[in-house]
Amino acid sequence: MTLGHDPQKVIHNLNKSFNNNRKDYRTSIHLITGHCALNKHLYNIHKTTNSECPLCGHNEETVSHFLGQCPALAQLRGHIFNDYYLSINDIFNNYHISTIIKYTNNSKRLLGPEDTDNTGVT
Repeated sequence: MTLGHDPQKVIHNLNKSFNNNRKDYRTSIHLITGHCALNKHLYNIHKTTNSECPLCGHNEETVSHFLGQCPALAQLRGHIFNDYYLSINDIFNNYHISTIIKYTNNSKRLLGPEDTDNTGVT
C-alpha cells in the first residue's frame, strides 16, 4: 500500500518521536504500512467478513478513510488537524507523526493488543 508520502521522512520522524514509546511506534508503523486492525486489512487477511467501516458503515475502512475521510471522525479530525476532511497525502505531508498518533489514540479505533479480540492483529 502506497500512501503517497516520503517513507524515509516518516521513519526519521518516528525514530525522533517515539524512542521510548513502543505502543505509539507500533501504531505508526501499522498506519504507514496499512497493516493494522482496520477492517480493510482484517478482511484481506480473512479475519473479518467485510471491509466496511464500523463507524460510518458505507466505505471500506482503509487507513486513508480512517485518517482523513470517515464522517464519524470529522469532529475529532477538525479538532486535531483543523480540517474535517483531508487526503492521506495532506495528513502525512503536513502533520508530524506525533499529531497523527494523537488523532489515532483519541479515536480509540485502534486498540492495544491487550484490548483486541484475539484476531492476532496487534
